[in-house]
Amino acid sequence: MRLNMETIKFDLTANMAIIRKPDSNETYYTYNFPHKIMILGLLGAIIGLNGYNYNLLQKNLGRKVNGNPEFYEKLKNLKIGIVPNLGKENFSRKIQAFNNSVGYASNETGNNLIVKEQWLEKPSWTIYILENESEEYRKIKDYLINKKCEYIPYIGKNDHFADIKNVTVEETKQLSEKITKIDSLYDEKIANLKDNLFEEILGFEIVEDRKYFLYKEVLPISLNEKIGYDEYKEFVYTNQELEIKDNSNIYKVNEKNIYCF
Repeated sequence: MRLNMETIKFDLTANMAIIRKPDSNETYYTYNFPHKIMILGLLGAIIGLNGYNYNLLQKNLGRKVNGNPEFYEKLKNLKIGIVPNLGKENFSRKIQAFNNSVGYASNETGNNLIVKEQWLEKPSWTIYILENESEEYRKIKDYLINKKCEYIPYIGKNDHFADIKNVTVEETKQLSEKITKIDSLYDEKIANLKDNLFEEILGFEIVEDRKYFLYKEVLPISLNEKIGYDEYKEFVYTNQELEIKDNSNIYKVNEKNIYCF
């Protein structure tokens, strides 16, 4: 790995978004933070790589489909960093209810299925894509800088359009000095809180006139073609002081310490 490289940085926002969790079939709940697979899918759509719907169509046509979706196979080696732009509080969430009355949706009387979804309202994240010298990276860079896309990117549903703005290319170096802060989501295994300021696992606390926050969320990080999400890690986002155990995947980007995975 070179000590100096570049990173594509952009802001990802939407009026509404759902990053669907796979563990409920009554109400579809959303993650607070985008996971790596979602970001790869969005980038794949921008440069024209096939996704889940293409594989499903091929299966429905009786054609053999091998492996995971094209976007994942071609982009899985990209390293990304995620910074939630929370402001003073967490993203607002609302439950939306829909009627699905197509006839085959439900065995209930009237064949009407009520679907409930949890949506994020006006979420915002800053995304970092670490240079890896691949053709896909170069194409993503070209498409983002020149505001091009093959398929319209969205977050969770095709009526939740993704807004990508403030695209820049930043000089980046692999971290070598000792630090006590990570400005992005990070794998909870690489650092400990220097002081635990919270009684709760999630929320805000005022200490000496400074507002501290701590968020934790378990997110998928890889795909398996047979079972879908395959491996999960717990990620942390906090402005507290840390004791860093492993800084091998932390990069300095414009004076920010970004964990890329």
